[in-house]
Amino acid sequence: MANTLEKEKYYTVIEASNPWKPFDLHEIARYKDMLYFKIINGYKAQMKQTIFGYFWVFFEPAFNILFFSLLFGAIVKIDTGSIPYVVFNATAVVGWGFFSACMNGSIASLLNESGIIQKIYFPRIFIPFIPGIIKLPDFVLQLVMALILMAVYGFYPGFHFFLIIPVILIMFFYGISLGFLFSTYVVQYRDINRFWGYFMRFYVYAVPLAYPLSAIPQKYQFVYMLNPGAVLIESFRGALLGTPIPWVYLLITFCISLVCLYFTAVVFRMREPNVVDTL
Repeated sequence: MANTLEKEKYYTVIEASNPWKPFDLHEIARYKDMLYFKIINGYKAQMKQTIFGYFWVFFEPAFNILFFSLLFGAIVKIDTGSIPYVVFNATAVVGWGFFSACMNGSIASLLNESGIIQKIYFPRIFIPFIPGIIKLPDFVLQLVMALILMAVYGFYPGFHFFLIIPVILIMFFYGISLGFLFSTYVVQYRDINRFWGYFMRFYVYAVPLAYPLSAIPQKYQFVYMLNPGAVLIESFRGALLGTPIPWVYLLITFCISLVCLYFTAVVFRMREPNVVDTL
């Protein structure tokens, strides 16, 4: 009997944490149910108390496509070759919508979840992941809208369509890495959130969304393609339309996003203990 009781004893081992370890897999596994319910509830909250519901999923990309098509397609008359401007633009707007949502949502995630963070404990590293995951169903619906528009103009994606999967993953990783880096600082310095909003208004013109890559002079394209957003949007469009994909730059962007994801996750974990007090 004594031996049985001895085996049933539990021991707590307290040891120094590894500062270069970005997260604890055992802890994440313990709280996986909470992550699941946060994602489900977060998605439901988007449509809660709205009159038009899922109409808003299509409104923003449709408005952007119309705006860019009128301004740059009809007035400025940017040359997109054999591809109608509305198709050229729509295939980038959908990718940009997901990319920007991952960045914006992840960066503001701790601030937006301040209520629950102050009440209960759970791995805070969950929070920057959630906005990008929540936007995936919206992205799929918007992608279907873009595919329908392409079909109307006689464009049908081939096997290269499946290349959007790695492109979307890189967008997701890159957005989260920015969230890990800035979300803890946004809690302490709210000005960063305001600055980021202004930055994104200009950043949309730093990617080939409204204009083709050929609009950039050849001698400056190397510098231009050091911009991860430009590489990802050009690659996303290429996956849908079959236009050339900048593979070398895409591979560089993938490697950079993984390295940034690791180091920013380390920074996030180092600053995480101060988040509750700062809020």
